[in-house]
Amino acid sequence: MTGNPRHDDPRAESAVATARSGTSGPDTAASEAARAARAARRARQQAAIAQTRRARRMWSSIVGAVSIVALGWWLVSPAGLASSNHRAEPGVSVTESLHEIQAPPVAPTPIFAHYGGLDLHLVVAEEDLTEIGFHQASGDKALPMESYLPDADIAAADGSRGTGRVPAEVDPTDVEPRILGGSVLRMWRANRAGQPDTAADIGAPPGSTVYAPVTGTIIEIKTYELYGKHEDIEIHIQPTGYPEIDLVLIHVEDVQVRLGERVTAGVTPLASVRKLSDRINHQLGTYTVDPGDHVHMQLNRIEAPGRTLPAEES
Repeated sequence: MTGNPRHDDPRAESAVATARSGTSGPDTAASEAARAARAARRARQQAAIAQTRRARRMWSSIVGAVSIVALGWWLVSPAGLASSNHRAEPGVSVTESLHEIQAPPVAPTPIFAHYGGLDLHLVVAEEDLTEIGFHQASGDKALPMESYLPDADIAAADGSRGTGRVPAEVDPTDVEPRILGGSVLRMWRANRAGQPDTAADIGAPPGSTVYAPVTGTIIEIKTYELYGKHEDIEIHIQPTGYPEIDLVLIHVEDVQVRLGERVTAGVTPLASVRKLSDRINHQLGTYTVDPGDHVHMQLNRIEAPGRTLPAEES
């Protein structure tokens, strides 16, 4: 197996679950204080999330209203009237035939890492993010990613079930890319070689929208069975200007894009986070208050532009 992004090693994950279930301690004043601190942090997180979601909903309403006005304008314009006198090509939707209409720009998700000059955006909205955990991919085809964020104290994150991440309060109309705040986890896999920088688990609740991490083209969408028994989907993106890279996302469902479609970094919805925590013990769940569902992302090196590695080799 070379570069396989199917990363949640059942042996390693089961060991994690066993260790967690077997760990207990006296109900001391220190542990009570730690629990109170965690509860306060969760309250701050929820308040920030609610505020950001309200802002996003308001901005989405504005975008929708402007898009309707733009559509009406286009239909009565000379170009629109001329178009209405011609039969649409088979398979071309109204939305595709109106691709010239530009909706107001949307703020992209923040950037958290890069490979050379290729910036990597969060694949989920910041308000949905639980934690980011880098680890080793399972083979030698995955490329190392460099985080813009510092490494967290992994022992402290284990003890407090998190890094203390709180979503930033941002203006949803600000379309300038920004760097994500906070820190990232480095999760070692004892059965894998190399440094924990060739794969990233980006945590979010199941059902959360998954966004394109780079601007590029969808070059493959395929189903497979994780560990030979759990249904899952791979999405492959070729980043613009990087024909040697195949960016792979797994642990997703409800795919919203098609083969050959162009996507925009941090903006284009691709799919939703798949729930696997009812079947797999995620390593990321050691450091989060939830079971650790996530999207796995890695950049594979490919030999020919536009060609993905087979699922067995990816």
